Amino acid sequence: MNMLVQEMQSKTNLMKKVLFLIVMSLFLSNCATTSGPSGSGIVGNNLSTTVSKDEMRKINQTINYTENLPENAEVISTITVRRCHRNVQDPVPSEATLKNDLKIAAYEKGGDGFTNYEMKKISGGIALLYNCWQLRDASATIYKLK
Repeated sequence: MNMLVQEMQSKTNLMKKVLFLIVMSLFLSNCATTSGPSGSGIVGNNLSTTVSKDEMRKINQTINYTENLPENAEVISTITVRRCHRNVQDPVPSEATLKNDLKIAAYEKGGDGFTNYEMKKISGGIALLYNCWQLRDASATIYKLK
């Protein structure tokens, strides 16, 4: 009888350890970040891999940033892109890089341009949660010309 109790306790301990490992692996997999405002975004000033070089040329020729919404424009939506400044020795993501990311997003949503550009720097605890020294979020309003 005593042997049976020890065997049951041993199996219970093993099951607890396995359950602990499963929970920890799920927790750690959720720590992996994704791109976009809910994750860390693209690191630094690296090129976006969502479009080809030919598409990027076309985007730069067709998508415009304007200070004000043109009179003949219809608002499509508001978008936000994110960049991560991960390595202290690397340059901080530039405004030009963030605007290029917004151009890509506007192009993908069928827009002709964007306006109301705003950039927000997020430092400290929140950024460190994403393994970044600083996050930079850029938002804008996408429009389509009529």
